[in-house]
Amino acid sequence: MRRGPADIVAAVDVVIWAATGLMAALASVCVLAALGLPLERAARIGVEIAEGLLLLVVGADLLAWAAGDGPDDPVTHVGYAVAAVAVLPLLTRRPTVEDEPDPGPPSVWVLAVAAVAVAVVLWRLGATS
Repeated sequence: MRRGPADIVAAVDVVIWAATGLMAALASVCVLAALGLPLERAARIGVEIAEGLLLLVVGADLLAWAAGDGPDDPVTHVGYAVAAVAVLPLLTRRPTVEDEPDPGPPSVWVLAVAAVAVAVVLWRLGATS
C-alpha cells in the first residue's frame, strides 16, 4: 500500500502531539524533582533526550511539509519550528564568566519552565501545520 502526502502529514501531526505530551510529562517530573522527590537525575537526563527528540520532530515536520501541503502561514510555522529547537537549550544554558568557577547545572525549576514552554511551542506547531 502506497502512502500519499496527506498520510505523511497526518503521521507527523501525531508525532508532534506525542512530543507535546512527552514534554508535559517531563515538566511534571521536573516539578516533582524540585519538590524534593529523588527524580532530579531523571529530569536532567529527560531534558537531554528531549533536545534530540525535538530535532527529530522538527526535522520530520519540515520533511512532511516538503512532501505535502504547506501550512496556511509558513512564516509562523517556521518560527514555531525554530523556537521548538532553540527554547530548551537557551533556557537551560548557564552563562559562564572567566573569573568565576563553574556555575553548575540549572535549577530543576528552570528545567520545568523550559519544558512547559517547549510543550506550548509544540502545541502551536501542531496547530499551525
